[in-house]
Amino acid sequence: MRNRSFHVFLSGVVIGVLLTLAGVKYLARDTKKAAREPAICYSCFWQGSDPKLRSDLIEYFRQFKNPDPLIMADAGYVLWRLTGNPNCDLRSEYRKIAASDADTQRRYVANSVLAFGADECGEDPARTFRAAADSARQMGLAREATALKRLGENNLQPRFASTKINTELRVPAGASTMVLGESKVEVSSDTRVVSQVDRVARDWISNQLRWDLSSANLRTTLDYHEGAIVGAILQQLPTTNVHAATGVIAAKQGDTWFAMDDEGEFRFALLPDKLMYPTTHVFRDFAWIEDTHGISALVPFAIESKAQLVIGCGDAVGKAEAAYYLAQRGINVMFPGDRYQDLLLGYTGSGTLLGGAPVKPLGSKVVIGDQPVSFSLAELIVVEDTKKLFPIQYYDSGARYFRRLALSAPTMRLRFVDVDGPDELFKVINVAHDKKSRAIAVRIMTQSEDFTLRSWLLESKLNRAILFHSGLYPFAQPLFRDFPQQVTFGDLRPRFH
Repeated sequence: MRNRSFHVFLSGVVIGVLLTLAGVKYLARDTKKAAREPAICYSCFWQGSDPKLRSDLIEYFRQFKNPDPLIMADAGYVLWRLTGNPNCDLRSEYRKIAASDADTQRRYVANSVLAFGADECGEDPARTFRAAADSARQMGLAREATALKRLGENNLQPRFASTKINTELRVPAGASTMVLGESKVEVSSDTRVVSQVDRVARDWISNQLRWDLSSANLRTTLDYHEGAIVGAILQQLPTTNVHAATGVIAAKQGDTWFAMDDEGEFRFALLPDKLMYPTTHVFRDFAWIEDTHGISALVPFAIESKAQLVIGCGDAVGKAEAAYYLAQRGINVMFPGDRYQDLLLGYTGSGTLLGGAPVKPLGSKVVIGDQPVSFSLAELIVVEDTKKLFPIQYYDSGARYFRRLALSAPTMRLRFVDVDGPDELFKVINVAHDKKSRAIAVRIMTQSEDFTLRSWLLESKLNRAILFHSGLYPFAQPLFRDFPQQVTFGDLRPRFH
């Protein structure tokens, strides 16, 4: 009888433990939500690309090491998206950073990743959205803080807006001369500069993931594309206040994503591939873009941080609209990726907009632009063009500019020459020789093109070139420097007299 009582007692204990464990498991499950598929197709980023690029990146990030836990956590997300193998354990690293890091911007990044990535890992994001809002507020990002708070309360109703670019491009009656290259921006050591993150502070697809995402001023940059432009400024003015703007909030309307402006409206269209970056995190139809790319992604941070100069990519309609928006608020903008600058010809606004322009020291300052070259309205300008699609389409940048300019100056003499790919500058030069033209508008991307243009410029001091979509590459700045009277840029405020 005693043994039977013991077995009943033991059975009761076991059942009680099992019920307790079941209850704990139930309660734990109740704090989570069903995991959702993200609204972004991350794997679509690789469609049409060389599979070797993806496999090489996987191999690199599997061996990647860095002492900074935030960098390693981001690298983990890169590997997650590259392989398609989820790793929600990464979230514990972001929690540690959010709870204890001394830098407000790093806490902002960690909390935002936790909030926007919660759905995908079946977690409730409400608390982390509140924490992200607090971090944004501490950084002075009021609009972001409001949006994050409302996302945590599940009551953010996105308001979408648009920007119309107003231009005034008048050619005086009887004008015979056009001057390009007079526009300029002066940068001093106390100028507040804001740049995109991508290709300036880091570049995940090029194995450049060493920036610590802190609020400290940038002191080193990548040495190519927009990073080279910011680096040229820092080389002359090493104490300049330069910040990489991380963390723009975007919302989806139809099939298009729009970045937020400084009023909390979603205004500037983003290119789809930037949403597919592995460091972009999605909560339903909202996204948080860590590796910002393009002027369209920089507006709220630039305005809230009182930027005086913004540097980023301009190769899209939304980016051109964002540049114009900033110019209306007195903020200068430089975008060396300038294919869409034709949309801004004759723009209104107190800020100065520059495409791929020279960056040069002048005493205790750096001057961007200020390289005037004159052209007669009666002379023939031979303009490079193309009908090819990506990635060749950038060779039409000069043609876009001059076709728009000709609407205001219809007496201009223009000859368009199609190229089908890189290293066909000789086609433009041949026409210039044949037609006895002393002026060409071209893109310089390769060493061969640089050599060809230099050879033509050395033939005569009367030969002049206007560069388009060349500022991203290492040849434009030396050309500006070596031929200051012969090489200029597509000025958005040309002067006619």
